[in-house]
Amino acid sequence: MDIRTYNSFDLYTLLNDTDVTIIKGDEDIRISAIEYDSRKVEKEGLFVAIEGMETDGHKFIKDAVENKASCIVLQENRLDEFGFLLDQQDIAVATAKDTRRALSQISARFYGEPSLQAVVIGVTGTNGKTTTTYMLESILSRAGFTCGVLGTINYRWKDKVINASHTTPESKDLQEIMSIMVLDGVDCIIMEVSSHALSLLRVDDIHFDCAIFTNLTRDHLDYHITFNDYFMAKVRLFEILNKSLKQKKAAFINADDNYGKQILNWRERYGYPLFSFGITNNTDYHCIESSIQISIKGTQFAMDLPFAKQFTMKLAGRFNVYNALGAIGVADFLNVPVGRIVTGISVLSSVPGRFDTILSPEGFAVVVDYAHTNDALEKLLLSVRSLKPERIITVFGCGGNRDKTKRPLMGKVSEDYSDWVIVTSDNPRKENPEAIIRDIIAGMKTNRYQVIVNR
Repeated sequence: MDIRTYNSFDLYTLLNDTDVTIIKGDEDIRISAIEYDSRKVEKEGLFVAIEGMETDGHKFIKDAVENKASCIVLQENRLDEFGFLLDQQDIAVATAKDTRRALSQISARFYGEPSLQAVVIGVTGTNGKTTTTYMLESILSRAGFTCGVLGTINYRWKDKVINASHTTPESKDLQEIMSIMVLDGVDCIIMEVSSHALSLLRVDDIHFDCAIFTNLTRDHLDYHITFNDYFMAKVRLFEILNKSLKQKKAAFINADDNYGKQILNWRERYGYPLFSFGITNNTDYHCIESSIQISIKGTQFAMDLPFAKQFTMKLAGRFNVYNALGAIGVADFLNVPVGRIVTGISVLSSVPGRFDTILSPEGFAVVVDYAHTNDALEKLLLSVRSLKPERIITVFGCGGNRDKTKRPLMGKVSEDYSDWVIVTSDNPRKENPEAIIRDIIAGMKTNRYQVIVNR
């Protein structure tokens, strides 16, 4: 699907009041495209060289010049490496202290600040982001909003669906898709906001209305190195919300999560209200714990704050009660009538790969779930055990080129809560599948498992 938009700015207007400085060239040249991939650069294009996780855009500046770029934006501390640019005719050169920051600023302006033209909701946390966005989409659509969703599974609005390359796209791609959504009549954008996106400044120039924190457990330590770095990346969403130009904004925090409690303790840092939700603690959006009833076909629960209401949903699992509470809080803040919230929760039939159930007429059930951390796997298996099945067989693996430290932990969890475990390969990427499996079974202490590398 070609989702390009066609805008045009003179260079001065595009870069004015950003962190970018023009050091050479005509400020009146036209810029009709923004790119960070040199292969896509065309005439009247502006190329931003960003230092990526796997490659460095500065290596491709010559390619961008050969493709007739009208302007090159590069890191100011690397200008000496590219002196040849100063001798190029008909090309402007600009620098920034951080070209990732520059790409975000430039893209937001180029695509017309789309986040100012719609309600924008960001959902962050280790687990539950995807399900929460689906719940919000279901509720808000029934309340009259035209929703667009950006997340792990896909980017979608109206009848359009784009395969997701990242949970949260690069800032240029994100601003472009949001712009297209708005031009197509979308008035509410719901997005999963990953820790990578937050640390790589992809959402810095989005004006959010609401943000949700679902939970925080061990993940992505291959990238963030320390757990605190991971946590502080998530916290950046609430700092970005603080800078939002939206007049009415709020955050919704899982108060039963230890890191959610920490964010709530920082209330004074933010110029907007932080609402809590939970089951075991006194919260603004509170579920009565004794009311929760879970079956393979779904979950029922009751709230007593801020309103007394019974909810029925087709999604099973205690963890989905938390996801629902966050979505309910945002919908209530956006003045959605309680009846519409109840309906929106009840009609959502499933979320792909999230406690997705298949019932057999022969008396067994299969649950498909994306659980990719030890905490998510534990919550999943505890939810399955609460259904009191005669036997639990768990089939799982761990992805390659991702956080290795969670592999033995997931092995232990699978063994602790299952009667039998089949350890297999799950998207090994560039790693040896057998090496990944060895990491997993290092955490397992019994012989209640078997290894099937290739299913």
